[in-house]
Amino acid sequence: MWKKKSLHDEEVGALRESLRDKKEPLLFERRHPSNALRTPAEGAQKLDITHLNKIIAIDREEQMVWVEPGITFKELCEETLPHGLVPPVVTEFQTISLGGAIQGTALESSSHKFGQVADNCLAYEAILGNGELLMLSPEEHPELFYALSGSYRTLAIITLVKLKLRPAKKYVHLTYHHFSSTSSLVDFLNTPQDVDFVEGIWLSPESGIAITGRLTDEPQAPLYRQKWWWSTWFIQHVSSTKAKEETMKLEEYLFRYDRGAFWMARYLHSIPSFLKLLFKRGVPDIKERSLNPGFFFRFAFGWNFSSETLYKMWHRLPKAVSENLFFVHDYYIPVERAEEALNQFQKQTGISPIWLCPIRGTNTPQILSPHYGKERFLNLGFYGVPKGVKDLPSLSAELEKEVLSFGGKKMLYSYTYYDKETFYRAYYHEKYQELRERYHAENRFPPLYNKVKM
Repeated sequence: MWKKKSLHDEEVGALRESLRDKKEPLLFERRHPSNALRTPAEGAQKLDITHLNKIIAIDREEQMVWVEPGITFKELCEETLPHGLVPPVVTEFQTISLGGAIQGTALESSSHKFGQVADNCLAYEAILGNGELLMLSPEEHPELFYALSGSYRTLAIITLVKLKLRPAKKYVHLTYHHFSSTSSLVDFLNTPQDVDFVEGIWLSPESGIAITGRLTDEPQAPLYRQKWWWSTWFIQHVSSTKAKEETMKLEEYLFRYDRGAFWMARYLHSIPSFLKLLFKRGVPDIKERSLNPGFFFRFAFGWNFSSETLYKMWHRLPKAVSENLFFVHDYYIPVERAEEALNQFQKQTGISPIWLCPIRGTNTPQILSPHYGKERFLNLGFYGVPKGVKDLPSLSAELEKEVLSFGGKKMLYSYTYYDKETFYRAYYHEKYQELRERYHAENRFPPLYNKVKM
């Protein structure tokens, strides 16, 4: 997973030449399927940057890494952990790339302390639409440096990242806090916690759990393992365990939701449904099932329930089917309105569980990021099939407007229905357009609205 800087420079030089030769808008190749659902622009030319997926250097003393954007978080952690270091924010799915997390505004259970992945980046090397190579940082071209967060590759091509690291330990000591009301759970999550990790899950109409974690080198509670494909899914375990405290190995904790993709795999517990989708035999009958798939089902099929495999299945569905089947959205809500939004959205969708993740906001000019402009947010993650909803796109569009009324924003990886005027107002279009023109993105990278609008 390592590459010499000289080889990196050579490959970037070839990319710049290739970019100059291409006159049409660009479409980027991917190493792994993503959670983003995009329809490629007509006439777009492919640009392959998947080979930019290696580590250039790790500086243990400075606690930072120079790394290419195509590396996955699993690959990155496998290289940094032997040095006793880990990225401050690690995405919950193993095959999400660093570049995708930066430009897609990724967060996780350490975000109450460290914000989004992009908040922990010190510098980028990036190619502009005209082939020019720039180094970006808070001191060099800061307006473009910050605007790349949430830009979804519509401003520049990141080719190298200088990323902060932090000290790692072998284990995470977990404490489970149970609640019987959304108000008590949200209050707990909105109260600053002196822990390394914190998240919540609203499990049912009358039950929720907050999970806090502290890094430790010695297990101080029973060890819960997720080593094998037949291991219980994390949601399955925490929704049923009677334990108040447990320990997980750090590398297993970081990717605890990968198996089962949070809990979306619950809709494929039916063996006929799973096989039908796995072997491309049509669209399965989707029914909500238990969060607790049995041992024999996990043993027989669990190897195929990684987030990567599930995303491949999702992308096989025709747009008209997936758009009207699954409701997958993340909403950043300012903490003072979070409980109200949670109750309202849960009532409208009927979805549970709901993932709740506190995140530190930013006042740096990350104009396209949902965590810009407020001190603290609570992310509400709705992943499921709504109950009693016939027109899913209309429901999604309605909640988009309500999120704005709460002073929040949604993550743009999912189906997006904003009209152009509303979108431009919410995402600082004038400033964004100025950046596109100044840094030669026009006619090379699609505008953000065109890329995310369904």
